[in-house]
Amino acid sequence: MFSGLRRVAVRRLASVPQVSAEVADALGSQRPVVSLESTIITHGLPYPQNVEMAKTVEQIVRDHGAVPATCAFINGVPKVGLTPQDLEQLAEQAQLGKVAKVSRRDIGAVMASKAYGGTTIASTMILSDRAGISVFATGGLGGVHRGASETFDISADLTELGRTPVSVVCSGPKSILDIGLTMEYLETQGVMVSTYNDDGAQRDVPGFYCRQSGVKSPYVFDSFTHAAEIIRNQRSLDLRTGNVFCIPPPKEIALDPQFIDAIIDDANHKAKVQGIKGKDTTPFLLAEIARATDGRSVSCNVQFVYNNARAASKIAAALHPTPLVTQQPQFNITNHAYVSQSPPSPETEPEWVPKPFGLAPKATVMVVGSLALDTITTMANPVLGDSNPGQVTSSVGGVGHNIAVNAHHSLTSPFVSGASAAVGSAGLVSIVGTDAAGDRILNTIKQADTIDTSGIHASSSVATAQYVAHHDADGELIIACADMSAIESDFSPQIAQSLTKAEPQVVVTDCNLSPQVLPQVIRQAKSLHSITVVDPTSHAKAARVGAIETGVFPHHQVDLITPTTAELSTIYQAFDTQGKFDDYDHWFPVLDKLGANHIMRERLQRAHPVLAQLLEDGTLQQSFHLLPYLPFQLVKLGPSGVVAVSISTAIEDYRSLPTTSTFRPEVIVTSNDSGPGIVVKYWSVPKENREIEVENVTGAGDAFVGFLSATLAHSNWLTSEIPSVEAEWHQWECIYKAQLASGLTLQSPSSTTAALAAIH
Repeated sequence: MFSGLRRVAVRRLASVPQVSAEVADALGSQRPVVSLESTIITHGLPYPQNVEMAKTVEQIVRDHGAVPATCAFINGVPKVGLTPQDLEQLAEQAQLGKVAKVSRRDIGAVMASKAYGGTTIASTMILSDRAGISVFATGGLGGVHRGASETFDISADLTELGRTPVSVVCSGPKSILDIGLTMEYLETQGVMVSTYNDDGAQRDVPGFYCRQSGVKSPYVFDSFTHAAEIIRNQRSLDLRTGNVFCIPPPKEIALDPQFIDAIIDDANHKAKVQGIKGKDTTPFLLAEIARATDGRSVSCNVQFVYNNARAASKIAAALHPTPLVTQQPQFNITNHAYVSQSPPSPETEPEWVPKPFGLAPKATVMVVGSLALDTITTMANPVLGDSNPGQVTSSVGGVGHNIAVNAHHSLTSPFVSGASAAVGSAGLVSIVGTDAAGDRILNTIKQADTIDTSGIHASSSVATAQYVAHHDADGELIIACADMSAIESDFSPQIAQSLTKAEPQVVVTDCNLSPQVLPQVIRQAKSLHSITVVDPTSHAKAARVGAIETGVFPHHQVDLITPTTAELSTIYQAFDTQGKFDDYDHWFPVLDKLGANHIMRERLQRAHPVLAQLLEDGTLQQSFHLLPYLPFQLVKLGPSGVVAVSISTAIEDYRSLPTTSTFRPEVIVTSNDSGPGIVVKYWSVPKENREIEVENVTGAGDAFVGFLSATLAHSNWLTSEIPSVEAEWHQWECIYKAQLASGLTLQSPSSTTAALAAIH
């Protein structure tokens, strides 16, 4: 049987569609392949979320043992398996409104006109069948619209299922449809519909957003092997019909049926009143639902696609069993966690194993960054090139870990929490190896029970990150070595899943993340309406900020950045190298309005010696050039304090601002006297930090960022105008006390300290 199928696949690959080399190789060697549609890229999500989603879902398929085959029409050519260039090209054309939605009827016309096309379920099934792919993952199924007895509005997806032998893995018919009539129509077409019984009680066909629809599923399946057996038996009799495998949405993100039904009824009424019919109906209804749910329905849709891709990969793997696939543990769709039937061995352990311990999945502050085993040596009189007596201590560290723990302690401080015990929780998204260092880290964090660890992933393909630092007797750093290759690996699907689940108010990233992953994190954080904070991490790593698609104020993507002067210089050079200061259409008009001229320079020179020195060094000039991209910068000056450089859209507010606050900056300098401009605020080191005994300097910057992130979770003080005197004073106090947090960590033998919880 399999040899015959292989001959069919090879024959089809010789004609249209154009099949990528990766997909063709997988089909030729009988490895699992999952096809994916592209209308969610071209018509479902805006740029750049659409590209991010497409890349993420392809990675999910790969992570679960299958090869992704995204389908689309590029310059009229039907393609199965897109290159990154194809994907970007498709997304760019979609931005321009030049991509057609392609169903069966549209294929010939789109090919003849050499147009771009996003494939619907129907056309994806056709291309999949031509290529020899049996399993296809999507979001929701089309069907019979409500009121179809008058409008005859029935999706072409249903008729395609009746004549094309491809199995569609979905979240059930879209909630806007008449699900009962859709099931009746599929029965008439001879299409098998079965629902995954993920909790032992699932009997309804899911209603896309909802687990229950009130319509009983014709069949249920209890395992992905069971689903594969259904497909295999149908193929043995050459039945030329498709299948629908429904995956109920995970309980934690499913919507209430009564809630969504009321919204749909209202949307249908509006469509009728406005005379919206035919192919315009579905986009209109989905847009109305997105508006009524404040975008939650769109977020759910993306998560359902991810969820269905996992299930489809498991079904495809069961159709093409190999030792690698059959040894992987089953994936429980309900709770997004691997559940192994037997203890994994080094040969069979899955690549990604989320650890089940930790606090609640939602976090107020979510940090995405490094987690490492820190080893610190202290030597009284170190001699280079020789063995030195001293002390050696090991602890859990990493910039991301330190920021998250410090944010946790800060969230419980009286200053941040006020009368409450805390204003939220802090979480960490990171990766460790399945080695001794990784086990030690995970056990230590579990015992500490401070931060949410559900986003920490263990992988057998990486070695746990480690940081080794040598200090002198005063705690000053002599030299350090950081192996962060694990953090630089691509674990973006796991990051995306964790952020979506947490819906954090503040997302902090450190620049240990790779230049490929860092921009994805920022994009997703902004899509979740989170405040974004970037810690440049080090002079060497800061250049990675240049990889972020920063946007230009007021459409910027990074809300706050916290560099040292050296890191700021690196960022400036990266932006300059990339030609970002040659953007005369977007960047220059903003900078031109800010008044970064000789008048501003004179004001800064007169204001304070530290600011005059920053001008002399060129630091402030670099900062000003970066402002349109990074409109709020807190530059750490070490023993000289901190300077805030930001854009103000109402400079005149500073002319009458009272400065009697205890936490006021030493000086405030503005570039203009009214309208938009630059505001520079300088704080010297707080008096509380001037006579402290330094234990180590490892985590001082991380405490600064962690504390600031906690305050931002309480109230967003990164505004470009002054909403009130109290709000501006609160910003001053937050920055002042973030310096106190650094001082407390300097006095601690470890890189984090619970003393931050006492700041008031």
